[in-house]
Amino acid sequence: RPRRRAGSAAAAVLAPSHRVGAGTSAGRGSVAGARVRRAAAAVAEVVLPAVVSPALAQRTAPVPVVVLSGFLGTGKTTLLKHWLENAEDRIGCIVNDVASVNIDAKLVKNQKLNTQRQFDTIELQNGCACCNLGEELMDSIFNLLDLESEGGKPFSCIVVELSGVAEPRRVRDLFMQLKMEVAMELADGSGMPPVPFELFKVVTILDSSTFCTDYMEFSRIMDRPELAEEGAAKDAQYLMVVELLVEQVEAAGIVILNKTDLADKETVQATRAVVRALNKDAGILETSFGQIALKNILAQQDARVADREAEEEAQRHAESSGNGHTEHDHSEHGHSEHGHVHESDDASCDDASHSHGDAHDHSDGHAHSDSHDHSCGDPECTDESHGHGDAHAHSDGHADSDSHGDDQECTDESHGHGHSHAESKGHSNSHGSSTTAEDRFGIRSFTYRASRPFHGQRFAAALQQWPESKKDCLMEMLLESSSEPETVAAAQLSPLSRVIRSKGFCWVDTYPSSRMYWSHAGKQMNLEHEGVWWDALTERQEKMLDPLSREEYERSRREEWDNDWGDRRQELVFIGQGLDEAAIREVLGRCLLTEEEMGPYRTKQEKDKAELTKAYLLQQLEES
Repeated sequence: RPRRRAGSAAAAVLAPSHRVGAGTSAGRGSVAGARVRRAAAAVAEVVLPAVVSPALAQRTAPVPVVVLSGFLGTGKTTLLKHWLENAEDRIGCIVNDVASVNIDAKLVKNQKLNTQRQFDTIELQNGCACCNLGEELMDSIFNLLDLESEGGKPFSCIVVELSGVAEPRRVRDLFMQLKMEVAMELADGSGMPPVPFELFKVVTILDSSTFCTDYMEFSRIMDRPELAEEGAAKDAQYLMVVELLVEQVEAAGIVILNKTDLADKETVQATRAVVRALNKDAGILETSFGQIALKNILAQQDARVADREAEEEAQRHAESSGNGHTEHDHSEHGHSEHGHVHESDDASCDDASHSHGDAHDHSDGHAHSDSHDHSCGDPECTDESHGHGDAHAHSDGHADSDSHGDDQECTDESHGHGHSHAESKGHSNSHGSSTTAEDRFGIRSFTYRASRPFHGQRFAAALQQWPESKKDCLMEMLLESSSEPETVAAAQLSPLSRVIRSKGFCWVDTYPSSRMYWSHAGKQMNLEHEGVWWDALTERQEKMLDPLSREEYERSRREEWDNDWGDRRQELVFIGQGLDEAAIREVLGRCLLTEEEMGPYRTKQEKDKAELTKAYLLQQLEES
């Protein structure tokens, strides 16, 4: 069985310098970022002016776009089919394969074939439409919007189904970049029409029954062909399964835990707790068979607050009832008898077990969505496994977002505020943040920051001491006793043994100008060069930054800049169970350069920046 090798990450620290192209701007995924910027610029300059019809240009508000992400087999198509067949407003869907949606023939109004005589677009009696995803996402959206001009009311929403191995962060960045490109054109008085659509939410759907095993699997997408559609992008085949899994969760505004009927209570709770730890701001919904109403998704303006309120209600009910679920045979009941999410379209229905999709306005001004629905309306029913209208009975495993990032006046740097602050001399006042996941599984997180580089050899040695879990299921790792010999032995080797996810930027003395990205999840550990630090750019390079990079650069200058080191820093987030924060800080602190080592390093950094500037100027001469 392949295993994660911390040694490979350590080797990246000590390997000969991998010089990123001198013209490359700093930033996570700089090559992918360049592709996004080029695509957005092309849409803004060529596609948008040509395809925006007068009707689209007169829209009073852009069409909200929901991007649906998740592996093949998680239930994306089932969810889309449910949305299309039960839509109250007119919606449009862009999918990988129209035929796979399998719309009920009685609901189909019109079907269009492409040149290969395959279904390209399906129009439903209720006005909804479903079309294939073309080579370019933005072109596909405009083609779908063209259907509005053929009559009927405008689309209230567009849903884009990504392939099973698509990286939602790239798609999100494409929307952001396009918006900024068009804003610049409008500011220049070019007369360009506004973009008739905007990204509303990234929704990721997970298989609750397989999440914990996928998380601990050390394999690539090419080793798991069942996770991706046939003909998926070749570069995605080399991604690690867990690497893509955590990106889908971390990029989401809403995470749907599907197939809860195939997972036991403990597994669902563990999955939910880990998802909450990975993404404190996302709303989390549970269901089976994709039975989540689209209106519930659209109603979640502040998903984190709505999710927290649902969990608090669940905990209050669990404390008052004092009874857990009882085991029973699912085959003896119809699926609608279980406490999963189901919708009722009957406006007069007052059965608390049915979902009516209403968003209730709470006193705090946040929308709470009736998405955790319960379906047993029998008042004499004593089976605790059935929902009874007031019971979100997943009490002890649901993580509550205890983020302090919304307090604009908060000055405690241990709280997340959406940006980072450079600390001095390797110290950080981050005290970590915990959620209700800690009550059940002891999952918590903290951020390590320092304003000195790591010593390459000491850093590599620390990584090589990081033991790998022998568990093949994340839930088993979370449930194992801290007194088990294996757990004790691992903790003695390194306090990092209980970390389940860590990521961030590293500053290593062997690469004074290169920003290194640390990404670890499950048994996978990567340490990669991700462009150069902003401070290493020449003045000319700074002036050539695209709008999105310019905004990030200026934010960094305001919030992260150090007079001596610019934006160079250590900024690492650790998420795990029973973390010994002090011990982890001590391990990393020993890797930092000492006061005596900083003098020679300063000379090395200045020399490296001069060489980088020279390489850039030579490159410009060659291109001219």
